[in-house]
Amino acid sequence: MPTIRELKEKANAKRGDPIYRLMNNLAYYPAKLFLYTPLTPNQITIIWIIGQIISALFLATGDQLTMIISLIFFQAFFIIDCSDGIVARYRKQFSINGIYLDQLGHYLANSILLLTFSIGVFRWYNNAIYLLYGILAVIFFLLNKAITLNPMWYPKEQRNLISDTGKKSLLRFQHKLIYNVFALFRLEHFFNILFWGVVFGYPNYTLILYTLFFFLELVRKIITQYIANEKSVFSQVDDF
Repeated sequence: MPTIRELKEKANAKRGDPIYRLMNNLAYYPAKLFLYTPLTPNQITIIWIIGQIISALFLATGDQLTMIISLIFFQAFFIIDCSDGIVARYRKQFSINGIYLDQLGHYLANSILLLTFSIGVFRWYNNAIYLLYGILAVIFFLLNKAITLNPMWYPKEQRNLISDTGKKSLLRFQHKLIYNVFALFRLEHFFNILFWGVVFGYPNYTLILYTLFFFLELVRKIITQYIANEKSVFSQVDDF
């Protein structure tokens, strides 16, 4: 069985913001434990998905301490999320379903988190307006995923062009400062804005902030993808 150092050398993935890299480094320890088991990377993915969903449900209690513990467990399961990739790279057990399950897990768990968080805020303040904010936050979050450029929307001869457009749009986003600010809002990250909002007793303002954040991110993505599309079309015309 490999040491942690050997595992890092063989299955390392150097990417992401500082918080992600920290959590990814922690993920080598559970990954090593998983290597002692017959669990496949896809089965590990299913474990963290179920774990995050169960953790998120406790946010609906509206009790501050319970909500804090719930967020810690939810974010801790992101370490397991990182470990499934480490196991896959070490064992060379890759599958298309692994990517599918990973994306499905994030969409489901994060949506449930936002919804149960809004229920918890509603119970905290006894104000139904926060349920509306929660529903809007979920809608904006899912729309962000739905409107991401998909090459399969287009004819075969345009798919490579659309794929390049998506990469250009992503590069626009990956300015170091903007990328690191976005990392503070990621629902899976340890000690994010959502976590501190609950710790300091301002979950209502935190919920409103996340609703606004996902709305602005939706607008940003629509605009940057449209502009990238236009430039790709002009570039294609120039090539002729």
